[in-house]
Amino acid sequence: MLCIESAPVYGQRYIIVEGETIYQISQRYHLNIDSIRKWNNLNQSDTLIKGQRLVISGGKIKTATSQFVIEKKINLVPDTLQKSANTSQTGSLVNPQKRNFLPLFSDPVKSVSRSTYYEKVQQFYNKSNFLIRIIILLNLFFLTFAVILTFVILFRRLWEGYIESRKNECQDKYREFITDWIYSDHSDHVPESLLKELKDWVNREVFASEILSLHANLMGESADKLIELFNLAGLPNYSIRKVDSWFWHVKAKGLRELAQMKITEGNQIIFKYLNAKNSILRIEAQLAWIQLNPDDPLSFYDDPKIQLTEWGQLNTLNSLKKIGNIPDFGRWLKSSNQSVLLFAIKMSGIFKQFDNLDLITQQLNNPDRGIRYEAICALGKMAVPSPGGELQQLFPKEELDNRTEIVRSLSMMADDLNIPFFEKVILNETDVNIRILSAKGLILLSEPGREKLEALFLEADPMLKKIIIHAKDDRI
Repeated sequence: MLCIESAPVYGQRYIIVEGETIYQISQRYHLNIDSIRKWNNLNQSDTLIKGQRLVISGGKIKTATSQFVIEKKINLVPDTLQKSANTSQTGSLVNPQKRNFLPLFSDPVKSVSRSTYYEKVQQFYNKSNFLIRIIILLNLFFLTFAVILTFVILFRRLWEGYIESRKNECQDKYREFITDWIYSDHSDHVPESLLKELKDWVNREVFASEILSLHANLMGESADKLIELFNLAGLPNYSIRKVDSWFWHVKAKGLRELAQMKITEGNQIIFKYLNAKNSILRIEAQLAWIQLNPDDPLSFYDDPKIQLTEWGQLNTLNSLKKIGNIPDFGRWLKSSNQSVLLFAIKMSGIFKQFDNLDLITQQLNNPDRGIRYEAICALGKMAVPSPGGELQQLFPKEELDNRTEIVRSLSMMADDLNIPFFEKVILNETDVNIRILSAKGLILLSEPGREKLEALFLEADPMLKKIIIHAKDDRI
């Protein structure tokens, strides 16, 4: 039970019950903890004991049963002072029930009546439930994060603008120097002043980018001079460092520089990334290896774990054409690596490596439909009649796309032995596109094929006549 007794001063005295703290008293009477300590000469380390009396200021008790006690005040001002205070200018007395009491401790009372903003927030937080506290903390976290992010974005934009302005200043100067190096006689070393400038990463990046850009559009002696300048400027070491970077895009850029500038010292580093998990990095490493090893550009295909992508195969084809060394793809026509096998079949057909005809024909029995499709396409590009029989036998077993490619490949072989096959397909096949391709196949066989097509037209139904007319149209 709460107990407050009268004190011989302006205020009240509060009797401590067991387990009660100053914080609980301050919350109950809306008082400041520091004020209570100051009124009672208590330190922060002092603890309250049962029965101890504390002086407190006037306030409202939260519980209704104790309210009448706390609002009771004891006036110890002398009667003469009270009368003087209760007398108005006209000499009349004021209602004694409306006495104004002066606080005993002015400073602590002021601090209680005007709590700081931080104290109000703290009190609100302490009174809030768990969910409200979580919401407050999350709001503070996101607000802090937003402020930090704003400063980071502003700093990054300012930094990028500064770097861009420096790059623009360097470009004109370095372009003039590089152009003079290509078209003028020069010594076998670069100026010492330039080497000092290139120690700065911005200057170095601009200088290297200008050399690489010009080299991509030049050939012969001019391109060789740029490679010489790149090496004399000490840039190969920085390209190798890029390959060892933590960031994959920097690694890829370093690999391109090694390949373009023919830096063979980077072969060992390139080898580590030939089968990298990052597909872009893997393609860049494979292309760099091809350009730096023209004698055996596809030696890494011997690795059964190597991975090839469609985009990588296209770039590999372009790189092989640039170096002018097309290997014999029969070396990989028995590979257990499916992607390597597919690429070897494609390249054998594109470059018409007739020595690999039998190996490709064997792939018509491969259980993988994709490999059989590439083998059919390669045989068609070779246009050799000998595998025609195997293609005809395979036709009824295949799905639509493979059957279509078989008809197209047989049409390119120009063998009169294919006439019965084309006739059978025209009459029995349900797919209109395949029937049109078969009719075109007869047309490509010249006179014998045209005679057979005319004979079919005479006995054809309306649908077949439309197909034959469509096949004869040269515009299609």
